[in-house]
Amino acid sequence: MAEIKGRELPDEIVVIGAHLDSWDLGTGALDDGAGVGIVLASAKILKSMPQAPRRTIRFVLFGAEEVGLVGAVAYAKQHAAELPKHQVGTEADFGAGPVITFNAAVRPEAKPVIDAIGKVLSPLGIVPGRGSSGGGPDIGPMAAEGVPTAGLGMDGSDYFDYHHTADDTLDKVDPKKIDQAVAAYASFAWLASESPLAFGPLEKKAK
Repeated sequence: MAEIKGRELPDEIVVIGAHLDSWDLGTGALDDGAGVGIVLASAKILKSMPQAPRRTIRFVLFGAEEVGLVGAVAYAKQHAAELPKHQVGTEADFGAGPVITFNAAVRPEAKPVIDAIGKVLSPLGIVPGRGSSGGGPDIGPMAAEGVPTAGLGMDGSDYFDYHHTADDTLDKVDPKKIDQAVAAYASFAWLASESPLAFGPLEKKAK
């Protein structure tokens, strides 16, 4: 876990994450090595910006997703006191891109900000997704506590050809597609951190 402290609202947090573990048959290049690469490359880009983001951007590599979201649950418990200050969370966990849709679950007053972010992402070939988004499996435990979520939906048309198989290897990662995904995640994280409005908190989900 690492973060870039916000220049104006350092206690408000934007989370982008992925999970470190993979299935045992392959090398885990798509699930979820690519997601880890997207998060780390986004961190490198955002760290190189001439000024810090308005809010803190936190980069989290969750452990043990495949065996029950162990790392995700631990994160939500250990950071329970600051979850109301989490602006939004999203995860890269559906291969190596490209990102083709964008949607979010935020309070109604912040919907125009999400629409504006979507317009910025549109030159990358990203269109509005249907409905809202849960943010990803590892974001789920914090979303249940009212943290807003965003989804950068990747093209998964061939994802399940390789998912949890011995064919999940690095040769399946297209550099151009993963570059587009990095651009999308880095752009989203920056724009979310700069939002003039808070995205939440939302109501907690019934357990």
